[in-house]
Amino acid sequence: MLSSSSNNRYHQFQNNTTPESEESIDMTTNEMRKEESFVNYDILLSNMNESKREFATRLRRHLQFFFMDPMKKFQTRRQMPFKLALQVFKIVTITIQLILFAELRVSHVDFIEDTSTVMRHKFLQNWSDERDVVSYPPSAGRYSVFDSIDIFEHFAFATNAYYSIQNQTFASFSYDTSWKGISFYNSTITFQTPLYDIPPMSLCIEKIANVQINNNNYEFDVSPKRECNFLNYTTAEIIKLRDNPQYMKDLLVKKNLTLTPEQSLSISKVLLMFNLRTIHYSPANKDQTPECYLIKVTITFDNTRHTGQVFIDLNSVISYEQICNGRVLKAPVISWDSIIVFVIDVIVLLFCFFSFILCLRALIKAHLLKETTMAFFEQNVGKKMPITDQMEFVNMWYLMIVVNDILIIFGTICKVTIEFRDFDNDLFTFTSIFLGSGALLVYVGLLRYLGFFNQYNVLVLTLKRSIPNILRFLVCAIILYGGFLIAGWVVIGPYSLKFRTLSKSSEALFSLLNGDDMFATFATINDSNSTIKVFGTIYIYVFVSLFIYVVLSLFIAIIMDAYEIIKERYKRNEKGETSVLKEFLSSAECVDASDPENRHLFSPDALLKLGGPLFHEREILYQIYERLYNFGTRVKQRIWND
Repeated sequence: MLSSSSNNRYHQFQNNTTPESEESIDMTTNEMRKEESFVNYDILLSNMNESKREFATRLRRHLQFFFMDPMKKFQTRRQMPFKLALQVFKIVTITIQLILFAELRVSHVDFIEDTSTVMRHKFLQNWSDERDVVSYPPSAGRYSVFDSIDIFEHFAFATNAYYSIQNQTFASFSYDTSWKGISFYNSTITFQTPLYDIPPMSLCIEKIANVQINNNNYEFDVSPKRECNFLNYTTAEIIKLRDNPQYMKDLLVKKNLTLTPEQSLSISKVLLMFNLRTIHYSPANKDQTPECYLIKVTITFDNTRHTGQVFIDLNSVISYEQICNGRVLKAPVISWDSIIVFVIDVIVLLFCFFSFILCLRALIKAHLLKETTMAFFEQNVGKKMPITDQMEFVNMWYLMIVVNDILIIFGTICKVTIEFRDFDNDLFTFTSIFLGSGALLVYVGLLRYLGFFNQYNVLVLTLKRSIPNILRFLVCAIILYGGFLIAGWVVIGPYSLKFRTLSKSSEALFSLLNGDDMFATFATINDSNSTIKVFGTIYIYVFVSLFIYVVLSLFIAIIMDAYEIIKERYKRNEKGETSVLKEFLSSAECVDASDPENRHLFSPDALLKLGGPLFHEREILYQIYERLYNFGTRVKQRIWND
């Protein structure tokens, strides 16, 4: 049954159609099919009894009010848009919270990096300032040694530095004297800490079980083996080691530890390990209190390649400690800065909690309205509401707000624990991820409110229209990119620093997409293999030409096409595609909701009663839980039967 307005639109469309192209004829046919699917809701409502007609009218008004933006709802009911106001206050407090946390985070990371730099300079013999600067390509090769004499000299240098750390370092380094049950040599030395109180260094050797030669044949027992020993020294041994670094070889022999050339095939790694303590305090930060940290240092001599080049690497793991070698650091009285930071954290938690409750409540209300609308269409219109119309009830902005509220709540809780001196590096990392991701989603959520103005919502509408085409395009582009990635890694990887690993290869190709560092990519391919050099050059030429001039151009064209369509709609004042739900809404008489005489039409009493504000929401959540539980039970039973 066609409505009069539908017939008028159909004849107008038919008269304006010209046979200029097959596309216009197809559009006419599709439009006719769409028009035939619409229903005259005025006649439908007039044929209903009074109770159903009253319900349908209330439903239509409820849907009209539901799809209003906050500005129109305010004009209609003169009610404060609580969710909008809450989001504005929330983003202000979250921004202040992030600024304060970023300062704390930067201070902590700077301390960690500076301490790691000091460890490298103190315990690696030939470490230079140039190696501390992160540059690409690196200004120097990997830190390594090439003969056994250098290995013993590095052992001696690290040992001397360890036993003189309190005398020769302008910092508050001390030894980790929390070790129990280990006896050391009971002798004296002119250090600040007596030698018997200094915990020994630990030396671990990772190797294969055995390598031997029988009848001019090498026999390997490749079972992994790890041997660890404590390096206890006397005062005389330490003093002699300072004068003669090669004395380290004799000291290791006394411990039944040998590093001979014959063992180069069996030894994979040698690890020298020890612990230190330090106190960190920065007077520049008013909220800074003295903090004790444990530094676990591991110097690794890597011989896994067995090429004669032994790579040396120092790794330091720094963690916060409540008690520093049996002493409790006395902190000053809590400052006003700490109180202000704590108050801001509490305010953020409250704002996020109320925002989470309001948005979750709105999503549940939308679900109830969707179920009611679907039942109305099935029972009275004889149609099942399509998925596209059902998705209109799912507010993705509210879902995003719920997600960012959860992230910020977790991040704030972690931040509060950090402020109570739980300086765990992993906790710092998770806190920054939670707060940063939550803040990103909060700022993206502001686009929703800019979308209420036609001049500002072009970006959102363009992305919304172009995303389906972009995703289909990216499927093909990613397949093509994956082919170049695998080929570059396999062929060029052994001969170029930029393609050494799969992740580095991906980073190099993505940089080439933006035109970055092209010449360096050509230059880093090793010239030792001319075939690989020629292949790499052709490979880069083809990749750059294909992806920059073709793939990226098509990608931009898809976005520009969506933008042009949106712009044309604004010029023609078109409202986009119609649907069953939109036709039902447009069948109602146009009412000026801002007129005080018409406000009663959208009052709570004039709309549907979807149940109590709390009872039905709990019931829906319980139904969802019950359905998920039953579904999981059925899946478990099916798996068990199989």
